Amino acid sequence: TNKIDLKMYCIKCGSLTIKVCPEGDNRERDVCNSCGYIHYNNPKIIVGVLPVTENFESILLCKRSIDPGNGKWTIPSGFMELKESLEDGAQREAKEEANLEVKLLKLYSTYSIINIDQVYLTYLGKILNSDYAAMDETSEVKLFDINKLPWDEIAFSSVSFILKKYISDHEDGKTFKFHSNYREL
Repeated sequence: TNKIDLKMYCIKCGSLTIKVCPEGDNRERDVCNSCGYIHYNNPKIIVGVLPVTENFESILLCKRSIDPGNGKWTIPSGFMELKESLEDGAQREAKEEANLEVKLLKLYSTYSIINIDQVYLTYLGKILNSDYAAMDETSEVKLFDINKLPWDEIAFSSVSFILKKYISDHEDGKTFKFHSNYREL
Protein backbone atom coordinates (compact mmCIF):
# COMPACT_ATOMS: atom_id res chain seq x y z
CA THR A 1 0.00 0.00 0.00
CA ASN A 2 1.39 3.36 -1.03
CA LYS A 3 0.69 6.10 1.46
CA ILE A 4 0.76 9.60 0.04
CA ASP A 5 2.32 12.07 2.42
CA LEU A 6 0.70 15.43 1.75
CA LYS A 7 2.83 18.19 3.11
CA MET A 8 1.14 21.35 4.26
CA TYR A 9 2.90 24.68 4.19
CA CYS A 10 2.14 27.68 6.37
CA ILE A 11 0.14 30.45 4.69
CA LYS A 12 1.95 33.00 6.86
CA CYS A 13 5.62 32.09 6.46
CA GLY A 14 5.81 29.16 4.02
CA SER A 15 7.39 26.68 6.45
CA LEU A 16 6.19 23.10 6.86
CA THR A 17 3.35 22.43 9.26
CA ILE A 18 2.92 19.51 11.61
CA LYS A 19 -0.28 17.88 12.89
CA VAL A 20 -0.59 18.48 16.62
CA CYS A 21 -3.31 19.23 19.12
CA PRO A 22 -2.62 22.82 20.22
CA GLU A 23 -2.76 23.53 23.94
CA GLY A 24 -6.34 24.16 25.02
CA ASP A 25 -7.77 22.61 21.84
CA ASN A 26 -9.55 19.28 21.44
CA ARG A 27 -8.35 18.10 18.01
CA GLU A 28 -5.30 17.95 15.78
CA ARG A 29 -4.59 20.96 13.60
CA ASP A 30 -1.90 21.84 11.08
CA VAL A 31 0.49 24.07 13.07
CA CYS A 32 3.47 25.84 11.57
CA ASN A 33 6.75 24.37 12.76
CA SER A 34 8.41 27.78 12.47
CA CYS A 35 6.02 30.63 13.36
CA GLY A 36 3.42 28.62 15.30
CA TYR A 37 0.45 29.76 13.19
CA ILE A 38 -2.53 27.40 13.61
CA HIS A 39 -4.31 26.49 10.38
CA TYR A 40 -8.01 25.89 10.99
CA ASN A 41 -10.03 23.97 8.42
CA ASN A 42 -13.66 24.99 8.68
CA PRO A 43 -16.85 23.94 6.88
CA LYS A 44 -17.97 25.57 3.66
CA ILE A 45 -21.09 27.73 3.91
CA ILE A 46 -23.76 27.39 1.26
CA VAL A 47 -26.48 30.05 1.10
CA GLY A 48 -29.70 29.88 -0.84
CA VAL A 49 -33.30 30.87 -1.26
CA LEU A 50 -36.51 28.90 -1.28
CA PRO A 51 -38.30 31.16 -3.80
CA VAL A 52 -42.08 31.19 -3.48
CA THR A 53 -44.89 33.07 -5.18
CA GLU A 54 -46.88 35.83 -3.50
CA ASN A 55 -49.65 33.40 -2.47
CA PHE A 56 -47.14 30.79 -1.16
CA GLU A 57 -48.67 28.15 -3.46
CA SER A 58 -45.75 27.65 -5.89
CA ILE A 59 -41.99 27.21 -5.59
CA LEU A 60 -39.43 28.08 -8.26
CA LEU A 61 -36.85 25.36 -8.85
CA CYS A 62 -33.74 25.32 -11.03
CA LYS A 63 -32.64 22.32 -13.09
CA ARG A 64 -28.87 22.04 -12.70
CA SER A 65 -26.66 21.96 -15.79
CA ILE A 66 -23.50 21.09 -13.82
CA ASP A 67 -22.38 18.39 -11.42
CA PRO A 68 -23.12 17.50 -8.75
CA GLY A 69 -26.78 16.91 -9.49
CA ASN A 70 -26.64 17.64 -13.23
CA GLY A 71 -30.16 17.35 -14.69
CA LYS A 72 -31.90 17.43 -11.30
CA TRP A 73 -33.93 20.14 -9.59
CA THR A 74 -32.71 22.34 -6.76
CA ILE A 75 -33.24 25.76 -5.25
CA PRO A 76 -30.93 28.67 -6.14
CA SER A 77 -27.95 28.29 -3.81
CA GLY A 78 -24.18 28.14 -3.74
CA PHE A 79 -21.02 28.84 -1.83
CA MET A 80 -20.89 32.06 0.12
CA GLU A 81 -18.18 34.50 -0.97
CA LEU A 82 -15.72 36.36 1.24
CA LYS A 83 -16.84 39.86 2.31
CA GLU A 84 -20.48 38.95 1.69
CA SER A 85 -23.40 38.75 4.12
CA LEU A 86 -25.63 35.68 4.20
CA GLU A 87 -28.45 37.75 2.74
CA ASP A 88 -26.33 39.22 -0.04
CA GLY A 89 -25.06 35.74 -0.90
CA ALA A 90 -28.55 34.27 -1.06
CA GLN A 91 -29.77 37.07 -3.32
CA ARG A 92 -26.65 36.84 -5.52
CA GLU A 93 -27.15 33.10 -5.99
CA ALA A 94 -30.83 33.63 -6.92
CA LYS A 95 -29.76 36.17 -9.54
CA GLU A 96 -26.83 34.06 -10.85
CA GLU A 97 -28.78 30.84 -11.20
CA ALA A 98 -32.26 32.02 -12.17
CA ASN A 99 -32.14 35.77 -12.92
CA LEU A 100 -34.38 35.89 -9.87
CA GLU A 101 -35.08 38.85 -7.64
CA VAL A 102 -36.46 37.94 -4.23
CA LYS A 103 -37.56 39.65 -1.06
CA LEU A 104 -36.00 37.66 1.76
CA LEU A 105 -38.64 36.99 4.41
CA LYS A 106 -36.65 35.07 7.01
CA LEU A 107 -33.85 32.59 7.59
CA TYR A 108 -35.83 29.41 7.07
CA SER A 109 -33.48 26.51 7.67
CA THR A 110 -30.03 25.20 8.36
CA TYR A 111 -28.83 21.85 7.15
CA SER A 112 -25.48 20.36 8.15
CA ILE A 113 -23.76 17.68 6.10
CA ILE A 114 -20.86 16.72 8.32
CA ASN A 115 -19.30 14.08 6.05
CA ILE A 116 -18.57 16.71 3.35
CA ASP A 117 -18.01 19.65 5.73
CA GLN A 118 -20.88 21.81 4.45
CA VAL A 119 -23.50 23.93 6.19
CA TYR A 120 -26.54 25.15 4.24
CA LEU A 121 -28.43 28.29 5.25
CA THR A 122 -31.66 28.84 3.35
CA TYR A 123 -33.92 31.87 3.31
CA LEU A 124 -37.60 31.90 2.51
CA GLY A 125 -38.05 34.50 -0.22
CA LYS A 126 -40.92 35.94 -2.25
CA ILE A 127 -40.37 36.15 -5.99
CA LEU A 128 -40.40 39.79 -7.14
CA ASN A 129 -39.87 39.50 -10.90
CA SER A 130 -41.49 37.55 -13.71
CA ASP A 131 -38.52 37.49 -16.11
CA TYR A 132 -36.64 34.74 -14.22
CA ALA A 133 -34.69 32.48 -16.56
CA ALA A 134 -32.07 29.74 -16.68
CA MET A 135 -28.57 31.13 -16.28
CA ASP A 136 -25.04 29.64 -16.61
CA GLU A 137 -25.37 26.76 -14.12
CA THR A 138 -29.04 26.11 -14.85
CA SER A 139 -30.71 24.47 -17.86
CA GLU A 140 -34.30 25.29 -16.88
CA VAL A 141 -36.29 27.17 -14.23
CA LYS A 142 -39.88 26.33 -13.46
CA LEU A 143 -42.62 27.19 -11.00
CA PHE A 144 -44.04 24.09 -9.34
CA ASP A 145 -47.30 23.91 -7.46
CA ILE A 146 -46.39 22.69 -3.97
CA ASN A 147 -48.52 19.58 -4.56
CA LYS A 148 -46.71 18.72 -7.80
CA LEU A 149 -43.01 18.86 -6.90
CA PRO A 150 -40.69 16.51 -8.85
CA TRP A 151 -39.64 14.47 -5.79
CA ASP A 152 -37.79 11.77 -7.75
CA GLU A 153 -35.70 14.43 -9.51
CA ILE A 154 -34.52 16.54 -6.54
CA ALA A 155 -30.74 16.95 -6.56
CA PHE A 156 -29.82 17.11 -2.87
CA SER A 157 -30.99 15.84 0.52
CA SER A 158 -30.85 19.42 1.83
CA VAL A 159 -33.35 20.54 -0.82
CA SER A 160 -35.70 17.60 -0.13
CA PHE A 161 -35.55 18.48 3.58
CA ILE A 162 -36.42 22.13 2.95
CA LEU A 163 -39.25 21.31 0.53
CA LYS A 164 -40.80 18.81 2.95
CA LYS A 165 -40.64 21.35 5.79
CA TYR A 166 -42.21 24.01 3.58
CA ILE A 167 -45.11 21.75 2.65
CA SER A 168 -45.63 20.81 6.28
CA ASP A 169 -45.58 24.47 7.34
CA HIS A 170 -47.93 25.38 4.50
CA GLU A 171 -50.41 22.71 5.58
CA ASP A 172 -50.05 23.91 9.17
CA GLY A 173 -51.55 27.30 8.36
CA LYS A 174 -48.52 28.84 6.63
CA THR A 175 -46.61 29.17 9.91
CA PHE A 176 -43.16 28.85 8.28
CA LYS A 177 -41.13 28.01 11.38
CA PHE A 178 -37.34 27.80 11.43
CA HIS A 179 -36.00 24.28 10.71
CA SER A 180 -32.73 22.43 11.21
CA ASN A 181 -31.76 18.87 10.36
CA TYR A 182 -29.94 18.82 13.69
CA ARG A 183 -33.07 19.47 15.69
CA GLU A 184 -36.15 21.62 15.52
CA LEU A 185 -35.48 24.87 17.35
